Amino acid sequence: NIDLLLLDIMMPEMDGFEVLAMMKKCHWIDDIPVIMISAENASSFVERAYDLGASDYISRPFDTAVVRRRVINTLMLYAKQKRLVRLVAEQVYEKEKLSRMLISILSCMVERRSGESHAHVRHIGTLTSMLLARLAQKTDAYPLTQEMRRTISMAAVLRDIGKMELPDSILSNSDRTPEEEEQLQRHTVLGEKMLNELGIYQDEDFVRVVRQICRWHHERYDGSGYPDHLSGEQIPLAAQVVGLADACETLADGKPPVPYREAAAQLCREKAHAFNPLLLECLQEIGPE
Repeated sequence: NIDLLLLDIMMPEMDGFEVLAMMKKCHWIDDIPVIMISAENASSFVERAYDLGASDYISRPFDTAVVRRRVINTLMLYAKQKRLVRLVAEQVYEKEKLSRMLISILSCMVERRSGESHAHVRHIGTLTSMLLARLAQKTDAYPLTQEMRRTISMAAVLRDIGKMELPDSILSNSDRTPEEEEQLQRHTVLGEKMLNELGIYQDEDFVRVVRQICRWHHERYDGSGYPDHLSGEQIPLAAQVVGLADACETLADGKPPVPYREAAAQLCREKAHAFNPLLLECLQEIGPE
């Protein structure tokens, strides 16, 4: 509940620069404006204070009315900045909310065609998000910014969009012939083909990630998947994560259903060759959650 801090440089135990450095390290300086007040008026002191994030620097001796005016001005400036940040955040939220609504509507259409429940698809998106968050904690080997994790999680629900191109006789048949099974597997390349026909959106990050997931989420780490028999890190990370989330949710949502922790253990035990070992570790670690 601190609105502004008046800070001297010369203080016992911890001087003003140390306080500023700590505030910067803890990111408190982002929310709490600091005005330095000191008898030290050398340019090196002033420059160091500004480098550490001070909003203003007042040299002693000072006029009380001037200090009061500069405090008020700084508070007003920060208030305006907070209003702008809040406004931008609200706009970003509304834009993302609209995107999620449109993706949800589209995924519902895919679910109805493929016979999957809405919960099944939503859970795959949630599992994808949890796996990516755990992976980002474990290693910095992958460029997993928060924005990229959000993009992959949103794209996950469109993994089977290619099934829109398949006939009902294939989708509704649980006892398929080898030829029908091969035709079903074509939903991966059909999904990519649909996205390639979007034209002007080809270079958008979201479309690129959806394309990767559509084509390769059935590839397996040992090369036993389809359609291109990729292996290891040849498979884009987004497709690896969604493929594992899909496999786990399929077990959890099966007949009979399997608890998530048990589903994770079963995949690690029986399908370890098929998935990235690091992702399997992440799946086991998020099991309780």
